[in-house]
Amino acid sequence: PGPAGQIPTRYYRPHGTTADAVLPLCLFFHGGGFVIGDLDAYDSLCRRFTNLSGCAVLSVDYRLAPEAPFPAAVDDCWAVTQWAATQADALKIDADRIAVAAVTCLLARDAGGPKIAYQVLIYPVSDMQGETESAVRNADGYFLTADLMRYFLGHYLSDAMHAADWRASPLRAPKLKGLPPA
Repeated sequence: PGPAGQIPTRYYRPHGTTADAVLPLCLFFHGGGFVIGDLDAYDSLCRRFTNLSGCAVLSVDYRLAPEAPFPAAVDDCWAVTQWAATQADALKIDADRIAVAAVTCLLARDAGGPKIAYQVLIYPVSDMQGETESAVRNADGYFLTADLMRYFLGHYLSDAMHAADWRASPLRAPKLKGLPPA
């Protein structure tokens, strides 16, 4: 359940694990600039990730912009994270070994739970203002260009001021202490 209704998810367990094996969980929030992507587009990646890592994976089909602008994706991912932690027994996961993305990790820390063991930063957007050295140095010549990021952010952020919000740019959080390893 989420703030705007049911949030589709897809649950993966590594090939060869028994149904009663209790596993760590990684919540997977797909790429696509918060504008494109879905469970099917990332199915093979999630299958590979779960089989190589030995972790259960819960892929989240959060709401997309422009129909659902910021912070809809954040709200959906946070709702699924909280739900998964409460369903640890049913999902056969270890509630003390959950991994999420940076923003969700900050939300969990500030809310006093659920407990997050790791941050998994596969292709994080850490600063939507695009001012980091890496963003400037890699603006062109790679698949995800600065122009493409501006396109995505133009659809996701209904107000340019949202780029400074730590829920959009976790590097801008007032405090980064007390987080698990990334």
